Amino acid sequence: MTQSPAHQVAAGSFVMADLESGRTLCLKVERISREHVNHYLVPLDPLGDRRGLMLIYVDPERMVTVRRGIALVLAETAAPAQPEVGDIFVTPRGPHLKVKDDPRAEKVFAYVELATGQVRPRMERDILHLLAWSLEGV
Repeated sequence: MTQSPAHQVAAGSFVMADLESGRTLCLKVERISREHVNHYLVPLDPLGDRRGLMLIYVDPERMVTVRRGIALVLAETAAPAQPEVGDIFVTPRGPHLKVKDDPRAEKVFAYVELATGQVRPRMERDILHLLAWSLEGV
């Protein structure tokens, strides 16, 4: 496994990063603005509390290690369609993961479009249903 600067890692990739809590499996995501791209990690502790999932800003030059062989497994659920932090929900644009936004942001929540790894605003419209999810290959 080789390390790469965060800006060279594709959005939506699973990476290992050294965080305050130690070496952690994360989803690398990006928020594209008019002038630049912000890089974030979403720590994915498989045994942790999903209601705490949040964006953590990462310096573009920070080294992370891409983890291959890990997959997000999605399954239908009969849960109500009002997502909470840590839930994956489906809209006509596809599945999104609801997380807490960066504490420095103006918004409280952020939505990661799973097909692209991009952070999207205000995706809680036209929700079709929630999905159960787990990580495979961890």
